[in-house]
Amino acid sequence: MSGPTISVALRHRFEAIRRAELERLDKKLRGLSDEDRRSIEVITADVIRAIACVPERALHQGPPAPALDAVVKLFAL
Repeated sequence: MSGPTISVALRHRFEAIRRAELERLDKKLRGLSDEDRRSIEVITADVIRAIACVPERALHQGPPAPALDAVVKLFAL
């Protein structure tokens, strides 16, 4: 896999984790208004983007194959 392909897969992995956690916490979030729930969606999506941006930049710079393999293994991509 190429760096950009792994970058996309990594972002999808992070997003899947975010959505799964929000679903898991649904009972705790039920008392919130629709506006509050939307705020949580936006905030958590922003956190995922912030976390993903550093490895994405590195992956787009063409790291060596062993580094790409490590990212794939570490994040189960």
